[in-house]
Amino acid sequence: MKKNKPNFIYILGDDHRADNLGCAGHPVIKTPNIDAMAEHGVLFNNAFCTSPVCTPSRASHLLSQWERRHGVNFNSRSAVSENAWRNSLPCVLRENGYFTGWVGKNHVPVGQGGYESGTFEKSFDYFYGNHSHSYFYVKEHPLNNIYSNSDYDTQVEVFEQGAMNFLQPDKKFLDSCISPLPERDVAKPFCLCVTFNLPHDCATLEMRLRPEDDELYKTAYRDRFMDFPLTATYRNSWTQPPPKIPEEVYNRVQIPCYDYVRTPETMREHMVRIAQVVTAIDGMIGRLRVKLDELGFADNTVIIFSTDHGLLHGEYGMGGKNLLYEPAIRIPMVIYDPTLPQESRGRKIEKMVCVEDIAPTVLELAEIERPATYQGSSLLPLMKSGDCAGWRDSLFFEVNMDIQNYPRSDGIRTEHYKYIRYFKRQEDPAQKNLLFKGTLDDYKYCLNSTIYFGEQSVYEELYDLINDPFETVNLADAPGYSEIKNQLGSHLIELGQKIKGGTQPPETVEYENIL
Repeated sequence: MKKNKPNFIYILGDDHRADNLGCAGHPVIKTPNIDAMAEHGVLFNNAFCTSPVCTPSRASHLLSQWERRHGVNFNSRSAVSENAWRNSLPCVLRENGYFTGWVGKNHVPVGQGGYESGTFEKSFDYFYGNHSHSYFYVKEHPLNNIYSNSDYDTQVEVFEQGAMNFLQPDKKFLDSCISPLPERDVAKPFCLCVTFNLPHDCATLEMRLRPEDDELYKTAYRDRFMDFPLTATYRNSWTQPPPKIPEEVYNRVQIPCYDYVRTPETMREHMVRIAQVVTAIDGMIGRLRVKLDELGFADNTVIIFSTDHGLLHGEYGMGGKNLLYEPAIRIPMVIYDPTLPQESRGRKIEKMVCVEDIAPTVLELAEIERPATYQGSSLLPLMKSGDCAGWRDSLFFEVNMDIQNYPRSDGIRTEHYKYIRYFKRQEDPAQKNLLFKGTLDDYKYCLNSTIYFGEQSVYEELYDLINDPFETVNLADAPGYSEIKNQLGSHLIELGQKIKGGTQPPETVEYENIL
């Protein structure tokens, strides 16, 4: 008897910290449906993004490549070439007989013209999404007119309606879309990607507690306001005590949307909003699972929950991402596979895994040959038996974005240590415009300069993660650590060169990107 191909639902958050789940131990946030997926599936306690920035990380999810290889980021006017995009997870699944759907935010430009090329949306059979930011009240923004037929105004509910109509089509909804949507081909297995712009601040800061909003967004968690814990290294100013990173490396100017970290009160208000939208996403996941059961798909549908990257919540007085500290690079990752044997369910994996591992895992589950371009590893051995033999013991990280005053950096993390190098910014640190755009040639040069051309770092950090998990004591110049630092530095370059695969430019195209 021929085995049915599994279906997939791939749910991606935005700026979702790894600790913002009940199953991750958060003392306030309630996520019963994701917790249930972890209880009956697999929870990865040490999951990471390798580029803590929206576009490069989302490209890494879909292409199973580090940024050094795919070569796409904000500051570079870069887009994934159509040829490279053919090896993306959704394209490979579609080419192998899957009916594919996309609902929600896309932040990966593809083809000449980037978002305006139409290449991304044409890659899916069912596309009910938008490019760049979705915001909280999605229909208020002119670039999001695809959602004008929805019965709802708020992001989670709009996206849920799009997802539900992928699973169980309602002709009125499909036909009323600005670009009429097709009914799902019931003869094919399916893969549905639901990608949120939450709990990203561009959406959570937009929440207005309107009378017509769901009660969840007006009152939930407000009675627990003071129960939200500030992080262990929270500071409302990054100058007292002295800055964690010297000002000449990273000055104190940041984009205003991160100013909520500046006081405990505004930080907790933001945490309440994050909790509300995370619980809303969790509720959507629960209703999707009910629908799968009603339609007879529950026993053959793999559900993956993750995000693009984490976020700093006032650690060391900092907000935002784009730095290689644990809160920014750690991500939630839960995979629920209903076909897992009973003894594998509820497994908690402690080995280091990353976003590049998800696409190879999906293709192995679907019994589809992975493209030779993929750099991640299938998670199935860890999921099925917990077999860690031969699994990686180090990860390469990078920040190549030259806007918002962040320094470029790269780093290596082992189970014991983390070593980070910072490099001179290309932008003028004194400029007032935080949305500097470099050229594609500048960006391609940076992808090689730190690992092949000997570009000198301007600052270094070394942390003992076992004895100092909050990364408070920089050991880079401490007595007795020079050998460890040198070994990690050599291994970092070795890994970076292996990932980059030579000094040839990545297969990207140039376009006038929009932030």
